[in-house]
Amino acid sequence: MPNYPTHARWGRVGAVVTALAVGGGLLVQFESLLLAGGGALGAAAATFVGAIFPDVDHHRSIPRRKAVRALRLLVVTGIGSLAALGFDALVELVDTALVDVLGAPGVSAEVAAGAGTAVVALFTVGLVEPTVDLVTGEHRGWTHSAPVLFVLTALLAGGVGLLTRDLSVAKRVAAVVVVGTFFLGCLIHIALDGELRS
Repeated sequence: MPNYPTHARWGRVGAVVTALAVGGGLLVQFESLLLAGGGALGAAAATFVGAIFPDVDHHRSIPRRKAVRALRLLVVTGIGSLAALGFDALVELVDTALVDVLGAPGVSAEVAAGAGTAVVALFTVGLVEPTVDLVTGEHRGWTHSAPVLFVLTALLAGGVGLLTRDLSVAKRVAAVVVVGTFFLGCLIHIALDGELRS
């Protein structure tokens, strides 16, 4: 079976091909060099990620390790951002809880809120790997199924279409096409694995 370097090499080849096709198509259709360049870069990135994504279900794979690392960073960033955005309300809640529980707390509510946020972030980071295990299941399961990946990509493209509904038609088309190139990358991967069946 192909390993990460093989999937990455063919992912780069696919990225170049989709970048040229998407960039060229956007340039011809919408006559915008900036849109074509952005679409080409997005298509290249999405195709490459698609070419390595299916192995996220393999516990020791490089894509899995990178995905878990990225998700952990997102979790910490998200929890930290939420705490920072609502820090005053969080401090008030902690202050009330400290007074109700401890009477006269020996620590400031700000310190307790910061420490509590850190504990929640660390606990949640610990849940990332088991959650990825639960979602991905067995190796060569749904992440290696062209029909499942097509449906997931179509749902994601539909979501992107909805999120970009207030943008120009050109930008919406570019965004949805870029998402679609992820599926092409996935096809590269599962074809290399010999999992692409008619």
